[in-house]
Amino acid sequence: MRVVILGDEDTVNAFRLIGFEGYVTDAKSIIPRIKELMAMDDVAAILVTSNISSAAGQEFVNLRTRVRKPLILEVPSLGGAGYSEVNYMAILRSVLGL
Repeated sequence: MRVVILGDEDTVNAFRLIGFEGYVTDAKSIIPRIKELMAMDDVAAILVTSNISSAAGQEFVNLRTRVRKPLILEVPSLGGAGYSEVNYMAILRSVLGL
């Protein structure tokens, strides 16, 4: 199973250094890239940097709460201004239909 990071160049390169597969993307191309990765059976998780996910807006939030596999998580970007609180329990409930 693979874990893939999508986001800005600095964060993706940092994750590549520790062995993750990663793709530099922008807010316009993030949704098509996630859908492409969702079609692959061996992708277990997709990590998306906070600066890209914020710019992608509600479409990213809807996609993240709608799919069961792969798990889509937001991670802080290296150049980010801060951490936004995410209610992972609510996301899990939504994905699992609880």
